[in-house]
Amino acid sequence: MSPFVWLAVAAVAAVAEVLSLGLITLWFVVGALVAFVANLLGVDDLVQIVVFLVVSVACLVLLRPVFVKYRKHGAREEPTLVGQPVVVCEGIDNDRMVGRVETGDHMTWAARSFDGRPIAAGENAVVVAQESVKLIVERKPSC
Repeated sequence: MSPFVWLAVAAVAAVAEVLSLGLITLWFVVGALVAFVANLLGVDDLVQIVVFLVVSVACLVLLRPVFVKYRKHGAREEPTLVGQPVVVCEGIDNDRMVGRVETGDHMTWAARSFDGRPIAAGENAVVVAQESVKLIVERKPSC
């Protein structure tokens, strides 16, 4: 068997891994590269296949959980603005699809009213939901 067969297997598995990002086919890249080295050393074709399978499955079973753990360790959950007080800086009118609010950190967000009633500029409100980059707010109850 040509050693380039193993390089082709490694390339296909690498492309599949890049497209999926599931940390599954990455281990078949490793297995194919080890089988490639075995081929260069003159090992029999059947042994190369066994080496490919054993190394790939061993890496999948032993290393994937470690990599997944550290990949998730660095992930951060998006902060939510739900429950935060805001000030309406541009009157909110759901019918006209206009309205902006300013958060405590002086960021302005597109906003709409939770109950559909207009909210005038200058009024205080509370964020009750977030839809992507749009905040859903309701009037802050007055004391």
